[in-house]
Amino acid sequence: MRYRLLPLLIGMALSGLAAAGSADPAASANAMEKMLLFGGDTAKEWSAAECTVEASRDRVKATQTALRWSIPVDHTTGEPNYPVGWPRFGRTIPEGPLRDWRGWDYLHFWVYTETSRDTLPREPASLGLHVPDRARRWSRSLAELKKGEWVEVKIPLSQIPDHHDVRFIQFNIAESNYNHGDRVDFYIDDLALLRYARPTLLEFAAESGVIFADTRQLPVRFRMAGVKPGETATVTCELRGNRGVVARETAKVEHGAQRLVLDLGTKGLAPGTYILSARTSDGAPVTARVRVVESPWR
Repeated sequence: MRYRLLPLLIGMALSGLAAAGSADPAASANAMEKMLLFGGDTAKEWSAAECTVEASRDRVKATQTALRWSIPVDHTTGEPNYPVGWPRFGRTIPEGPLRDWRGWDYLHFWVYTETSRDTLPREPASLGLHVPDRARRWSRSLAELKKGEWVEVKIPLSQIPDHHDVRFIQFNIAESNYNHGDRVDFYIDDLALLRYARPTLLEFAAESGVIFADTRQLPVRFRMAGVKPGETATVTCELRGNRGVVARETAKVEHGAQRLVLDLGTKGLAPGTYILSARTSDGAPVTARVRVVESPWR
């Protein structure tokens, strides 16, 4: 099985690592696991049209070998009906864990771009996925790429529907975005899936940041990351005012989008600003503000 899990710490400077006598709790909370999808050594397994792809050690960011995607832009020699075409390279994803991205949080890779142009066009390249087939193709512009720089691309898997069955991956450019005779080379490194190493709450907020004092329920939404398939995490959510906790709810949740409802009771809340918080059993809390205003019906 051609993949491996690697610990990855986000936001820790090398100097901090050298000087610290013990692990930084904040950095430890952001520890990530990685499953490498395809490295530069898989270059011969990709199919290319109107371009070439090869393994390269000339420019690498996180591994020993990157995929070098080379395109001589030619507005005359594309497919017969489309001479100004779409140079591209792609591959089928084999059955098994490389195809099922459930339980992971991000699709991640680095791209370095070399080009004969002074600057890149607004849409220098695109990524496409078949989830699971061409009829249900998901695509994303890689507009963030920059000439002469390594750019990290980190796509939340919550943006990709049906990512439990990803069968094909492809990179392409539109030659219409380039001038005839342009040359462009993309170095793609560390194409992988990432996930938080421990349960992590993301995108936490009340469905409404302002509620009336006589509101009886407060729905809360968040995305649960770092939970492996078949496992759950315990999440406790609280609403706290000047006099302490006014509502609390605990639930076991799986990976992905979640909705939890706090029971505010029937007595009503005093107007003011409240702190909404949630935490896992071993994680730091996340918070949001909720403002309570007088009810027009009182």
